[in-house]
Amino acid sequence: MMLSVLLFCMFFSSATTQEAKCRRGEKCYNPFQKWTVGSKNSQLPICRRPSYHYGNIDTRENDHPSVFRDLTEREIKCLLDFLYSDTSLNLTVAEKASVTSNYIFVADLYLPPKQDVLKYLDNGFPQPEREARVMIFRGAIAEPDVIELIVGPLSNPSGYRHVPYQPTSLPFIDRPYTNKADSIGKVVEFLDKKLGDMLFHLYGGRLVNCGDRCLISNFVHQLTSVLSGVEKRRFFWSLKHDVEYNLMRPLNFAFLVEWDLDKFSLPKIWFDGHLFSCIEDVLQYYQTYKHDIQKVPFPDVTQNSRRIVKSRGIPPFKTPLRDPQQVSPDGKRYNINDRHISYGFWEFDVAVAPLLGPRLNDIRYKNERIAYEISSQELANMYSGYKPSEYTAFFLDNRYTTGAFAKYLVPGVDCPSDATFISSSYKMESSDEPLVNAHSFCVFELNKGIPLRRHHAYRKFVHSFYEGAETIVMIVRTIPTVLLYDYTMDFIFYQNGVMETKVTASGMVATSWYGRENPFSFQVDDNLMAPLHQHMFHYKVDLDIKGTKNRFETLDIEPVLTPNEVSEDPDATIVQNMFVKRLKHSELQGATKFDFNSPKYLTFVNNNAKDKFGNSAGYRLVNNGMIKNILPPNDGNNPAVSWSQYQVAVTKYKDSEPASSSLFAHSKNPVFTFQQFIDDDENIVDEDLVAWVSMGMHHIPQKEDLPVTHTTGMSRSFFLLPYNYFDESPGMAVNNAVRIDSVEKDGKTESVEIRRYGTRNYVDCIPKKNPFEAELKENPCLVVQC
Repeated sequence: MMLSVLLFCMFFSSATTQEAKCRRGEKCYNPFQKWTVGSKNSQLPICRRPSYHYGNIDTRENDHPSVFRDLTEREIKCLLDFLYSDTSLNLTVAEKASVTSNYIFVADLYLPPKQDVLKYLDNGFPQPEREARVMIFRGAIAEPDVIELIVGPLSNPSGYRHVPYQPTSLPFIDRPYTNKADSIGKVVEFLDKKLGDMLFHLYGGRLVNCGDRCLISNFVHQLTSVLSGVEKRRFFWSLKHDVEYNLMRPLNFAFLVEWDLDKFSLPKIWFDGHLFSCIEDVLQYYQTYKHDIQKVPFPDVTQNSRRIVKSRGIPPFKTPLRDPQQVSPDGKRYNINDRHISYGFWEFDVAVAPLLGPRLNDIRYKNERIAYEISSQELANMYSGYKPSEYTAFFLDNRYTTGAFAKYLVPGVDCPSDATFISSSYKMESSDEPLVNAHSFCVFELNKGIPLRRHHAYRKFVHSFYEGAETIVMIVRTIPTVLLYDYTMDFIFYQNGVMETKVTASGMVATSWYGRENPFSFQVDDNLMAPLHQHMFHYKVDLDIKGTKNRFETLDIEPVLTPNEVSEDPDATIVQNMFVKRLKHSELQGATKFDFNSPKYLTFVNNNAKDKFGNSAGYRLVNNGMIKNILPPNDGNNPAVSWSQYQVAVTKYKDSEPASSSLFAHSKNPVFTFQQFIDDDENIVDEDLVAWVSMGMHHIPQKEDLPVTHTTGMSRSFFLLPYNYFDESPGMAVNNAVRIDSVEKDGKTESVEIRRYGTRNYVDCIPKKNPFEAELKENPCLVVQC
């Protein structure tokens, strides 16, 4: 049983107490006697698994990967060999590719049609062939574009076709940000040549040949064609001092770069609170007002700087004391085979897609499928501010390859030390060698510190007893760091058939120069502000409750006027609540905008699976991360996140609607918008249903967000809870429980009987030491770029 304990403190405290008793001549014992007396071993033994049924963990690539598994290293190599051998594609290898080349941007698993997969999983049909979805930038053709191909079979690729349900040619200017095409190198060389003396005079550094006094340009975001009004590829960059942490060192200088293949121009420059249209105007302004423009000395960074992330200040404990540690006395209680995980009655497949991030498939409880897919769809950030570089900052993080930025998870901080860590491999634009992210996600059990169930019947007239069980969950976690933000993304499995999906936002806040008082930010440090922004998260939840013929029903809680029959006033009434079951017939009806004046339950049921009382088996969706996007749905970039208008939307499953967001959603003519999923208003009664869940938060940064935003209070989650699905709570089967009954004699309580259902209640071992520090010193490239 998983216990959160102060293991060493518990034993040493006990030993100290017993030693004092021994000195006083009282009866005493040595808590370490079992391992010290008559034994050469003076330490607690390492925890081991007592049963071969559990703790079977093999994370190596399977020779026959699951239909859901993300691409293996071997498949990536076979895929590239095939594509590079096809002369009609005219591909340039990653090392030599440029914006004027045809080259592979990214490759990912292409999931087969759902019905084909279900025939394989449920009816014994052959497993569908594994295929890859490959995005290729074609800068070498007369009219450059982007294409997406399905290539397969991955065991030995022999052909390809265009991705269905979208144009065969996608707009080149709207392709995602890429280092090969949008490298800032030649731009900063140009800026240094034109403005280097000015920048050195004002900011104490240069952009090139700068020694230890360098300025850097980073925190890039695209100015979409929707906002710029022109079909051009434009990006805003901001200038900063290149010292730790440079993202927290903004200067009053930003510039807009327009790219035309490998040529660039600077249509806008922000300097000293003004927007200029050319370099010459900047220089003229500087020459006129250089004695009035605020100078910013090159910073001298110290340990106590508020803008670096190092522990400092007065610690809460005067002496460094170790944190409480979690122990699995009987070893791991979950099994992992490649990417298939089983835990208690739960089992599922896990993957991390390079663009979308984490995905679970074929999620079963007691061998019944609850959901076919639960997956991250988009992480979005929308900024406000008084500068153009602020109010145009709108990030759809999938464009920056969210999943591939799930780098090394540190044991003992990101995950418990005894977690199981699993790697992922990707084909990205930077290399033709598979990008392998070690520790890209982790699996572990956790004691939530609250009872799963408990009741204390103290008084005899209710039959006095106590019964309770701990809440122990298994968590699958990945933490992509996209630009500034770290997103802790959890899938949490409870032992009573409940599943939780959670996102926690932390990391660095996006800072900019504080030039004047404004309604978008507090001043948080000298010359520093961090603008108001909104985080939005979107998830796909493909529920299959007792099969694929489901209904979406709300239980609307409404007031009802009832005669008060116990009042002496014959006309007296009382208002109480009742619920009304309302079936949603179409997708427009299924698009939910929460109204606190109309509270309701959201349930997904199978009308063909009824119990003896007439209740339909179902699951309830509880969105505890709800947010409202208060901006007009058709203003600016908002059509790209039309899903944010709904806290939950329910649509009929279609192979043509695999994801709610697109890498081209920013475009003036996007491949699709999520609103289109709803507007065709298809029937959703007794159909295969998908729930699309929106969560998020507004963030007005304050001084305590420096230098890094803590995770506390920054979590949003939604739950799937069984609803008339079981005859009783499946949590009653959890036998890691305590039952206390009174022992009576002559009508009086003489003692108690304590039952633990066969589970020991003490910890007699320590976890195996995690060797990650030694591994990192030997291979630092696992955690930092080499």
